[in-house]
Amino acid sequence: MRERVGAIAIVVVFLASAAWAQGAAPPSLQDQLSAQYTMVTMGTDSNGPAVLQPGTILTIQKGGILGVPYDNVAMAPAKYQDGTLHPPAATQTGSAGNVGKKLCGLFGKCNGVKEQVGQQTTSHFFQVGNKVYPSKLEVNTSKDTVTLSVVACDSCNKTDPTTFYKSEVVFEFPKGSLAAMSVPKVEDTISQVFSMDQGGDSQQGQDDQGGQDQQAGDQQGGDQQAGNQQGGGNQQAGNQQQAPESIAKGQTIDQVVASWGQPQRIVNLGAKQIYIYQDAKITFLNGKVSDVQ
Repeated sequence: MRERVGAIAIVVVFLASAAWAQGAAPPSLQDQLSAQYTMVTMGTDSNGPAVLQPGTILTIQKGGILGVPYDNVAMAPAKYQDGTLHPPAATQTGSAGNVGKKLCGLFGKCNGVKEQVGQQTTSHFFQVGNKVYPSKLEVNTSKDTVTLSVVACDSCNKTDPTTFYKSEVVFEFPKGSLAAMSVPKVEDTISQVFSMDQGGDSQQGQDDQGGQDQQAGDQQGGDQQAGNQQGGGNQQAGNQQQAPESIAKGQTIDQVVASWGQPQRIVNLGAKQIYIYQDAKITFLNGKVSDVQ
């Protein structure tokens, strides 16, 4: 068995080496990571930004990620390094109400950001547990960074009206380490900030649907039980109806017919008559029961 496994491994290595020798480069870290996430496809409708094709649902695990309106040209990225999420530099001081003004100072212009006293601010910090779609992933091995851009999953968060806030987080790895790092290890780092959704929303929908199906099944079972009861009642009534009446020697023909109904055949032998039923043969002598078989 070991020899067979070893032979297979050698063949795989040989084929891979042959493919690389023919110019087929192995998949890059960018390609391998991108394959783990389905990016959201955004568009517009009569109400503004809209999700055309949902992506992988991610759940935010750490606070400090600043969302800005979807039509903003620039974003204020957070940085994740050594297990700590650092909010955008412009938001580390001052109140949340000044975030919009600080963004204007950070980018040199407001890029459409409007902030009015007494109205809702145009920026928004995502909360732990909020769900987002990945919209873009960039790997820069020379800088040892992976940048993940996200868009709010408003339907998941039950946000109405929709906002489609967007943001991004730059994952910074030790210098010179990213190029040789395995994909699972990079994914583990990303999952500390954005974990793959475990299907809570879809599971809830399945549970709701399952509850409806179970309720329908219970109701159907109740109908079946009622049908069985009704069928049992009918069968019982049928059994009662089909229960044979007692026949006593000396009963007249009229008494027997009243209980048993008309026979299938009658054998007339004068003073002796035989009434033949499906399950019995009754003999009358001079109009009275003399024998039953």
